[in-house]
Amino acid sequence: IVFGLGERAPKPASQEPSRPQISYYTVKAGDTVLGIAQRFGLQPETLMWANAFIEQNPDRLRIGDQLRILPVDGVLHVVKRGDTLSGIASTYKTDMQAIVAFAGNNIKSINDPLPIGKEIIVPGGVKPYVAPATGAASTAYSVQRPPGAPAGSGNFSWPAAGYISQGYWRAHPAIDIAGWLGTPVSAADSGFVVTAGGGWNGGYGNYVLIDHGNGFTTLYAHLNSIFVKPGETVSRGQQVGTMGSTGNSTGPHLHFEIRYNGTPYNPANYLK
Repeated sequence: IVFGLGERAPKPASQEPSRPQISYYTVKAGDTVLGIAQRFGLQPETLMWANAFIEQNPDRLRIGDQLRILPVDGVLHVVKRGDTLSGIASTYKTDMQAIVAFAGNNIKSINDPLPIGKEIIVPGGVKPYVAPATGAASTAYSVQRPPGAPAGSGNFSWPAAGYISQGYWRAHPAIDIAGWLGTPVSAADSGFVVTAGGGWNGGYGNYVLIDHGNGFTTLYAHLNSIFVKPGETVSRGQQVGTMGSTGNSTGPHLHFEIRYNGTPYNPANYLK
């Protein structure tokens, strides 16, 4: 399942909590924020907002991390000095009564005092959206377009065999294609290699960035090995590396991005 730019995952059919309190989940190999959220019937944003280390970037998830799982969609708020129910409700764009009505909060009325440090679940609450950093996808190139470099067609082929383990959503401007370690990764369209870098790279791990000469760029991250170098021309379907699990990754997969003039778009709408 994949989602368009700025869309949220489909809302679960029921938000009646099966548990009134926060529970915990330990991240396993192959897990994604979207997959874990769907397992518990939650929006992925709810999972991110409840766990500060992934709030700005779901790709920071690591095997062994312990996640707090809210019983319903919304925000977990820690009461600070001067907080009021009306202020909390206003901040997260919800209603005071929804906070009082949630049994797990143990608040009997809107006039109850709020002890500093108390954790309150704000059902249906939302935080302002902050766009994820582009990181390695920067368009500031250190290489020049080589003479005769082929321009892309604007039609993209699948860069690797496998299955989509995490779709495109507003905090994950890519698709993740999971497969076997060492699966060939190929250029989705013709162009020239802007970057081919090993290391951490902001969580991307080993990655390749290709400029297709028509406004489009594609990024291939978490590679196990890289077969191209900056400034090299590539043809559609040419192997540029192999699938890996470098950088921030819970298992072998390809993190694949398509950008047009620097803006990310859902790759699933372009791949053929």
